[in-house]
Amino acid sequence: MQHVPFEDILNQYEPLIKGQLKKLNLYRNHDHFYQIGVCALWEAYKKFEEGKGSFSAFALHTVRGHMLMELRRERIYDERFMLVDQQESKELALPAATPDRLFAEDPLSELASYIGLLSERERLWVQEAIVYEKKLGQIALEQQVSKNTVATWRKTALKKLRTGFSHS
Repeated sequence: MQHVPFEDILNQYEPLIKGQLKKLNLYRNHDHFYQIGVCALWEAYKKFEEGKGSFSAFALHTVRGHMLMELRRERIYDERFMLVDQQESKELALPAATPDRLFAEDPLSELASYIGLLSERERLWVQEAIVYEKKLGQIALEQQVSKNTVATWRKTALKKLRTGFSHS
């Protein structure tokens, strides 16, 4: 493969890059993702070993993989770094859910009456997952139970809460 100039490979595989842009619906930041595709094709060109399959399959896998990794990076970035305006509007819309406020017998807290419907373990899940924003695995580790057990707490808590809210 190294004997063929990269420019020829790029001309031949440009439809593959554009096809992946279309399949992945990458219309926003099109040029950025096109460049990622070109760089991925270059990487595939450099790393491909003759006799280990077809170059076209390897190129497709490499180009698509790099585009998906960049999409994932962007999604994670967007989740972690919210614009200040978005944060402020969320803070204005929802009162702070602190443990003392969530579980207090405060008539202002609509959720407090529904928490009483839950078992001790289900309340634990609500506090750890919703208030403290812990992942299922982290709760399981701290409580020394399996992930499936915590998932069951979540399932039954949500079911009870949905039932309680629908009757009000």
